[in-house]
Amino acid sequence: MNPLPTYLPSKLYLSSPTYRLVGKGKVHNTSGDLLHYRPLPDGHLKVSVDVVLDKDALLPIPDIVSETTLLRDAIGSFVAWPLDLIFIDDEVFAQGSQQLSQKIGSRQKNKRDLPVKYLPKKGAFVPRYQISLETLVDSSDMATAGAIRLLDMEEDIFGYSCTETIGKEDLEHIFRHQELGVGVIHTYIRFLYDNFMRGNDQLSNRFRFVSSSLVNKALICREPDSCREYLVKRFMASSTNNLYLWPYNSGCHWLLLAIDPLKEVVYFLNSIDGEWTNYPDMKQLVDTSIKVFRSQRQARVPRTKSSNITWIKVQCPLQRNGIDCGYFVMRFMREIINMNQIEIPITYFDEYKCAHYTRLQLEQIKEELCQYFIEKRLISI
Repeated sequence: MNPLPTYLPSKLYLSSPTYRLVGKGKVHNTSGDLLHYRPLPDGHLKVSVDVVLDKDALLPIPDIVSETTLLRDAIGSFVAWPLDLIFIDDEVFAQGSQQLSQKIGSRQKNKRDLPVKYLPKKGAFVPRYQISLETLVDSSDMATAGAIRLLDMEEDIFGYSCTETIGKEDLEHIFRHQELGVGVIHTYIRFLYDNFMRGNDQLSNRFRFVSSSLVNKALICREPDSCREYLVKRFMASSTNNLYLWPYNSGCHWLLLAIDPLKEVVYFLNSIDGEWTNYPDMKQLVDTSIKVFRSQRQARVPRTKSSNITWIKVQCPLQRNGIDCGYFVMRFMREIINMNQIEIPITYFDEYKCAHYTRLQLEQIKEELCQYFIEKRLISI
């Protein structure tokens, strides 16, 4: 086993007025919880400042001894820094995350330690945001069973305003790379909306989302009329050609439908290579909704097409286990929006064509999710 360092080389961030890297230093994790003979504030760690990258950056907490408020004046001294704004450098990252958890756990009762992470090889991918978010969760009230956070989903996302519930279990599924629930999928949709579509008229007018909470396997069987009414209402909001991205949950599997209701085309992306005929209730709902949409907008179609909707099975990347379907759906949505095309090639986009996504490609999606949680400050101590 590698010996644990007495300090952890770190990157220091601030979140106001913008989220940015402001300096480098070391987390001193073996010197007790005192700073200048006083207890550290909750949610902060003892940091020595070595390098300043933003000369105008302010200290998160002014130095009570020197009365310093600027980070550049604290070089060579110890300061208190918020835990969620500290990122450990690669070489000691795995050890550091365990030690930070143990340090926080020593100050707060009833908090479990994080599992020991492997020490990554030099140059290997390190899930910085996942480890940081897990440490943050472990030192907050989200460490208790049943804890939740609420994320507002504005009307433009699903056609109605709502609140998404994120539970401790949802975060555990991300950290442990387990099957995902609707809360995580919808949070990633909010991430895509905020980071790709908000403020971009072309993308926001071209791509829309369908809520998996209002249309899923259980509701299609129990309340088919309400599911159809919601889909038709979403389609009626179309002013030009739109592609509606619908993560569909069959009860035990996620797949993606990309629906162009004006052209009456449905792209079927299934990471287990199944056919749409395996989901007859879903297919019937989509076909019926498009036909009702056609009737309500009084569209005329050729007689040969009047009873047929075009379904296209896209040769998308395939998963190699029974867990990854939710991660694949999130990546499909990201790549479709990034390509900014209404039509999806039957052999998928050349830029993203592959037989299977690598674990690294899925970890990148998880990193975006965890970074979004941190930057939205959904988890705080």
